[in-house]
Amino acid sequence: MEISIPRFLEQYLEPQPAPPGLNSFEIVRRAIEFQGPPRIPYSFLAPHGSDFFEAIIVSGLVSESKVLPRREKGAIYYDEWGVGQKVTGRGWDHAFDHPIEDLNRLADFRFPDLARPERFAPYKPFFNLAERKGKYVVAHDPVMMFERMRSLLGFEALMMAPYLQPTELEILLDRLADLIVAVIEQWGRIGGVHGFMTWDDWGLQTGLQMKIETFRKFYKPRYARLVTAAHNLGMHYIWHNCGQIIGLIPDMIEIGVDVIQLDQPRLMDSRKLGENFAGRVCFWNTVDIQWSAGPDLTDQDLWNEAADMVRIFNQINGGFMARHYPQPRDINLSKERCRVIAEAFFENGCSLGNKFKKEIDGRNS
Repeated sequence: MEISIPRFLEQYLEPQPAPPGLNSFEIVRRAIEFQGPPRIPYSFLAPHGSDFFEAIIVSGLVSESKVLPRREKGAIYYDEWGVGQKVTGRGWDHAFDHPIEDLNRLADFRFPDLARPERFAPYKPFFNLAERKGKYVVAHDPVMMFERMRSLLGFEALMMAPYLQPTELEILLDRLADLIVAVIEQWGRIGGVHGFMTWDDWGLQTGLQMKIETFRKFYKPRYARLVTAAHNLGMHYIWHNCGQIIGLIPDMIEIGVDVIQLDQPRLMDSRKLGENFAGRVCFWNTVDIQWSAGPDLTDQDLWNEAADMVRIFNQINGGFMARHYPQPRDINLSKERCRVIAEAFFENGCSLGNKFKKEIDGRNS
């Protein structure tokens, strides 16, 4: 199948530097599995390059997505879940109408068939191309269990469900977990996928959105199913999580999460994260998105932050990957600051042959 490659995708697919016999996929795999990558893997915005190919990048190019109408900021629409959404003009919209706010409606609710094979087939040519370029391919989660629960029920009803409708809550969670497992299996069928990524945010600015005991009773067993399903198909499980989630990380590690992707590491104190979890799970961090756009920061501040994260999280055999926030416009992060951040990471371990790499090699020898 022939595919048209826009310019942005040509840049995104450019192979990244690797020693002879290795490629980006192998460098990422070694970082995640603590097997001594020759440099720190990275996912930067153009023109700085990426070791990854994230399927969500091309979701707008596959056939089913092309039919979606353009919507202006403030417009109202209903998505395929029956959730009323208001267009924000950013990378996400605002849910205002929740179809199963009362879980007694669950019996009549129609779940969209997100695991239809035809939804996945258009990605295959892109994955084949990414494989030829040596990329680590990341498939996305179109369901996102906790985010979906919040849009289907609304926040207040979701918080009350464990106390008022626990049986119905568990039925809904099982249905969503079944659907995500089916999605993972479809990614497995088309092949070429190395990691499965979800964007389920569990944190507020001060702590988790619910008691950890509630997470462990209702949600943790379902997430464990998803991690196992990914592992059974040879995929790493990658979990993006925003907010103050330090109390959740031990449970994430326990169920086998391979990569924790953080956009707000400063919120939890990177040093505290490193003391407790570095070497136990791979971190894939941006420079903190709530801090990095601050008006008074200098280039040296940004450089120091990137260097500190490398020192804290990157163990002798791996465990750290660098990332640009993929929607810089939403946080008012300038191209110049993206450049400074990328260069800081390159100077502190993402580039082959630099001083940091030689130091690591010396410790490995």
